Amino acid sequence: MKKIRNIAVLLLVAAAMIVGLSASTIGAADHLDAPLIQDDGRTDINDIYAFTNGDNTVLAMTVNPLAGVLNGTALRPNSPYEFLVDNDGDYVEDIVYRVQAGQPDANGIQSITLYDVGALVPRIARGSSEANLSVWGGGSLFVGLRDDPFFFDLVAFQDQVLGAGGSRTFCDGNENDFFAGANVTAIVLEVPSSNLTADSDVVNIWARTADREGTIDRMGKPALNTVLVSSGNKDAYNATAPADDVAAFSAEFQNSLLALSGLDGSGYTADEAEFITSLLLPDVLTLDTTSDAGFTTGPLNGRQLAEDVIDFELFVVTGGLGANGSPVLTSDCVDANDVPFLATFPYLAPAN
Repeated sequence: MKKIRNIAVLLLVAAAMIVGLSASTIGAADHLDAPLIQDDGRTDINDIYAFTNGDNTVLAMTVNPLAGVLNGTALRPNSPYEFLVDNDGDYVEDIVYRVQAGQPDANGIQSITLYDVGALVPRIARGSSEANLSVWGGGSLFVGLRDDPFFFDLVAFQDQVLGAGGSRTFCDGNENDFFAGANVTAIVLEVPSSNLTADSDVVNIWARTADREGTIDRMGKPALNTVLVSSGNKDAYNATAPADDVAAFSAEFQNSLLALSGLDGSGYTADEAEFITSLLLPDVLTLDTTSDAGFTTGPLNGRQLAEDVIDFELFVVTGGLGANGSPVLTSDCVDANDVPFLATFPYLAPAN
């Protein structure tokens, strides 16, 4: 633990992968990762998940960090919320599922419409938020308030790394999930996997929010923008399409990995940083629709709700993949959500 305290800078930057902190905001995973989205949590993608359920694939995104406290609980009316799927390996979307919502009524309920953009009959679901909707051609859609599936010991992070004045440290026997009891607005879509695939069972998936001027936020793998992209480039990163990620951001990713892993004296080599960058970019979740493996066990196969991606990513960013390195930190010792996930659609636990 003394070694960890002595390299607080490393942990601070690594933990930015997990938590975004400012005087007025606290978020999780990819929350509030760029200036353009910090004024409106409705279009801030917190997390995205992609996993299989038998012959179906489940896609989920959350927005509105600390919904009902830091942000509202509704989607931005008429703005597109999109799941994008590449099924031929070129990292350009072949399928776009777009959700749009109407104005919330006095009870906060919104009309919800799901489009399969480009399909012969594009509107494939319609109904209201806070209800499970049937999708034409098979599947289900849910839009509404749910328990935040993200889990992390924020107080220990603040005390140990930020010097907040408390006595907490990671894995000190008093582990606590700061996000226990927090809510988010969730969009959950389950469709037959055959609707997503083409010649291969493997697809690439990401999420996007936008307005009339273009993309506001996009996300694939957890928190890449938050930790590996400089503050001045974060909005540009969100506006970049996955097909352009390698050309636009490989050098920045490699430099960040070299800097972060090297702060404990046993960092990545240039070749190692280049290889790890090739695993991270393009920024999509790659999912084998015939596999039940996940992000941490696949590895890097989709992302399941219960996976502890924080431990996995701290291992990676603090040098754990290097031949001569060892991770400075491997766990916050919060290993699961505070409430169990559901075994059936929409899978995220009910709102608190």
